[in-house]
Amino acid sequence: MDKTEHITFEDKSGQPCSVGNGNAADLSLIMDMYRVFSPKPASQGLPPADPETCEKWVKDILEVGTNILARRGEKIIGHAALIPDGKGNTGEFIIFVHQDCRHLGVGTQLTKWTFERARGLGLESIWLTVAMNNFIAIKLYKKLGFDYCEMDDCERTMLIKL
Repeated sequence: MDKTEHITFEDKSGQPCSVGNGNAADLSLIMDMYRVFSPKPASQGLPPADPETCEKWVKDILEVGTNILARRGEKIIGHAALIPDGKGNTGEFIIFVHQDCRHLGVGTQLTKWTFERARGLGLESIWLTVAMNNFIAIKLYKKLGFDYCEMDDCERTMLIKL
C-alpha cells in the first residue's frame, strides 16, 4: 500500500487499522488473508476455495481493478476492488473482510474509500451483486446508499450513483 494514500482509524474494538490502495506487490499478503478466509466460498463462489484458482482470481483482480486493502499492522484484514465496465462510467464492487474482523467497521471504511476512488476515476455509479440471504452485507450496502436495481430468486443487484 502506498503509505501516502491511506486513512487510519480505530475499529469498533479499539484496534488501529488503515485502509488504502493496493497493488500487485501486495499479492502475498492478500493471499495470506484468503488462505484462512472463512467461509469459503463466502458468496456466489467467491473467494474460490481452491488455492491455485484463488490466486489466479486475485491476480486478475489486481490487474484489471482498482484494489483497496484494509490492514491491521502489516496484516491484510480486508480486500475490496472496483472493476470498471469498459465504458468508463460505472464499475462492479466486490468486498471481503476477514472473519475475525467483521462487525468492526472495517467493511464500512473499505466501502467509503472505494467511493472516493470511484469518484477520483470519474465513475458515475458503482454496482454489486449480493446473495439474497446475505443480510449483513445488504444492511451495510443499504446504510451506505446502495439501492436494489434487479432481483431474482438467488441474488440482488444493487447500485449507488456517486
